[in-house]
Amino acid sequence: MLIESAGAPERIIIYHGGTGRTLVIGLMKITSIIVFGASTFILAPSFVDNEHPWFIGPAVAIGSALPLIFVSYTAAPYVNFIQLELPLWARRSSTEAVQYAKKLPPAAKLFINTTGPTLVPRQTELRLGDLVADRALLRPVSFRNKHPVPLRWWQGRTLQQFYTADKITSEKSSSKYYPWLWEHVYKQIQSQKPGR
Repeated sequence: MLIESAGAPERIIIYHGGTGRTLVIGLMKITSIIVFGASTFILAPSFVDNEHPWFIGPAVAIGSALPLIFVSYTAAPYVNFIQLELPLWARRSSTEAVQYAKKLPPAAKLFINTTGPTLVPRQTELRLGDLVADRALLRPVSFRNKHPVPLRWWQGRTLQQFYTADKITSEKSSSKYYPWLWEHVYKQIQSQKPGR
């Protein structure tokens, strides 16, 4: 029987976006939600009277939605952290976990954690072979999932584009966090052909 403390856990964290950046993005989302709510339910109704033109109230409500839409769209690909699932043989020791992570097969399972528009964490499970380098004009994107799994209607749209840094500045590793492995995985993703 495998002892958890003797080797690596079932999933290891290979990328962390940074606590500061995650907090800033979260605060931007909260602020845009508050501005939208206050403008729509408090400010806009105050313009619905005979003293103001009829279109001022709806214009305030629509205008307050623009920052919310912009922040939700541009911040959606930002990755909080990525976990790598290790096969049973790679969990026997940290050395074997590192050897596996340095040269991953296309079927390697990754769990990418992002924050949804309502600040609810989202986890996307995918295979390394499905990730290819990508860019976007209006938001930061490092790579995309070329074979997204469709979600149920109530789960929202499947996130296809993701943004990460190519290197991690923090080198504080632990038994569950291997930040220096991310550079190898990132290079492997960037080298994959974007065929459909």
